[in-house]
Amino acid sequence: IRSLCFRMPITVYMREEAAGGLIAIAEYGQEYGKEDPIRVLYHGCGHYEALHIPGNSEPRSRL
Repeated sequence: IRSLCFRMPITVYMREEAAGGLIAIAEYGQEYGKEDPIRVLYHGCGHYEALHIPGNSEPRSRL
């Protein structure tokens, strides 16, 4: 994932049942700010999907 292409911050999440759902595993593009990042879900083997998190609850961060 290249934040330079989007010129926006990007947060990568992974499903972690032991943590109760999703956890943040990486952040890119901090030079573009931290508000309203593009969120993607990582499935492994280079496969990502766009992620929309409804409501105000943020996933836990491993960062």
